Amino acid sequence: MEDNGLFWEQMGMDTAALDFGRLFPEYTFDGKTVMNLILQGRLWEAFRELGNGITGVIHSQTGEIKTLFLTILVLGIIAALFVNFADLFQNHQVSDIAFYFVYLLMIAILLKAFSGAVSIVREILETVTTFMKLYIPTYMVAVGSASGIASASVYYQILLFIVYLIEWGYLSVLLPVVYGYMLLTIINGIWMEEKLTLLLELLNKSISVSIKITLGVITGFSLLQAMISPVIDSLQSSVLKKAMSAIPGIGGLTEGMFEMVIGSAVLIKNGIGLYITLVLIVLCCIPVAKLICYAAAIKIGAALIGIVSDKRMTNCANRVGDGNIMLLKIALSSVSLFVIQIAVITYTTSGGM
Repeated sequence: MEDNGLFWEQMGMDTAALDFGRLFPEYTFDGKTVMNLILQGRLWEAFRELGNGITGVIHSQTGEIKTLFLTILVLGIIAALFVNFADLFQNHQVSDIAFYFVYLLMIAILLKAFSGAVSIVREILETVTTFMKLYIPTYMVAVGSASGIASASVYYQILLFIVYLIEWGYLSVLLPVVYGYMLLTIINGIWMEEKLTLLLELLNKSISVSIKITLGVITGFSLLQAMISPVIDSLQSSVLKKAMSAIPGIGGLTEGMFEMVIGSAVLIKNGIGLYITLVLIVLCCIPVAKLICYAAAIKIGAALIGIVSDKRMTNCANRVGDGNIMLLKIALSSVSLFVIQIAVITYTTSGGM
């Protein structure tokens, strides 16, 4: 298949690509070329083509991450000096005030970094849902052509439900909970006893369990549907195939053409599914990399200042790092929901015709 231009237009991929270009003008690549490479089995070249298309959006974050890391180290050391050499002050209140001043400065730095991470995650979630809204109709047309109406209808509803789940559950519930975790972390550092530690651990575990439950429920429900809908379509296709083969004189030829058409439809459907998966991964790889850098800088900085600094400073920075890891989990799970679903659809609708 050297030229996929005809089916590209017939499946509505050109319209989706134009809408994609308008919504994400910074991501430029030739979708038709990428799709053609996928259908030829040249996956590495397709991925490289996508990678070349996003070079314009790669902005170096090295300076910002380095500044954040060094700031955490410097403030941690200064706080340690005020705490460990408090006896040098005639009035201990002076050292306490100085410590809390440094602590507030640390909070301001961490809040700025955390707000940037939240903005990145919100951007990822909105990007993922917008992207899937563009390509769900086209992909379901391909699924319907290759497998049948029952499978396309069921999986279309599941994908729309995932979009709704991410828009409402992740954006409206999980992100505010993580923000609440961050604020409680700051308040917890004010007390030497750290009275909110158990509450913070409960929130951390609750968010992690919620993400796991979401992935498990969506995957399990999809597999249960895969036991029924593709079988119904396969039965209908089998009846049609036998009826065509029973036509006197041309039955064998008709059956062969039927199998060839269905085989081509399955190839196109799988190609579109892989295309969507690759573009989705490339679309999110840069913001996810930024999240990883934020979390790594804060966690490593907290680990280093923990050697000399007050535990309130260390625990505050460490839990802010945990908050960034929670954000990373939310971002990755939003992408994983669609990748897993597309993989299930591709696998369960490929051998039933």
